[in-house]
Amino acid sequence: MDGGRVEPWDVAPGGLPPEAVGDRRDESARRAVRRAAPDRPPRRSAAHPPPEEGDPGFSLVIVAPRDDIAVHAPDPAAAEPLMSSGTPHLYAGVVEGTGVVGPLVLPGETGCAGCLHESRTDRDPTWPRLVAQWRSGKQRQVRPCDLALATTVAGLAAAHALAFLDGRVPSTAGARWEVSLPALHWHARPVWAHPACPCAAAERGKGEHLSEDGESHETMAVQRPSEQCREAAAKRPAGTWRAHV
Repeated sequence: MDGGRVEPWDVAPGGLPPEAVGDRRDESARRAVRRAAPDRPPRRSAAHPPPEEGDPGFSLVIVAPRDDIAVHAPDPAAAEPLMSSGTPHLYAGVVEGTGVVGPLVLPGETGCAGCLHESRTDRDPTWPRLVAQWRSGKQRQVRPCDLALATTVAGLAAAHALAFLDGRVPSTAGARWEVSLPALHWHARPVWAHPACPCAAAERGKGEHLSEDGESHETMAVQRPSEQCREAAAKRPAGTWRAHV
């Protein structure tokens, strides 16, 4: 879901072509996907009956805001419909020369945007005021974004999304992977479930502890969800998470 129309700076290799400038972004994105999948199955007709009550609905929602602040500090209020419906969602985005993928939020099981906000407030009590000041400032019409970095972030987000839809729990569950130009070192920053967050993930995660040195480690092996989350993933076929939460 993307409003507005394609601007010249939206054109990118593998993405929207130059002839899409001026077209609706959502329609242009659909056309790009269809071009990349010529053997796709036929689309369901508009007359297809709506899903019945209790249908799992979306298996995964990818949240990729165009706003820099929403990438750096995701707004917990914006994710409330996803949290209340139990819909898994993955954050991804680019702020100038920094790319972010994660966290993958499994509502009620892994850290969410609210947990991230609460943890940052614990470390810096002025954090909510700082974010409010950022959001109240004048927004730039064209935000700087490195194209090669954006392509890399999009590819990693797609890989993690596909892994989840295939029944796996990728390392973004409970973590944010960040990378910055020019060194391009990837760092995994854990998003712990916070007891003050209403998502209740902290209650499920009781009994988990940090490593002996009390610090997180930036390795794919360490950044994993709880054993409970992995067991749940194994029992639930892809697309049924929302129905079981």
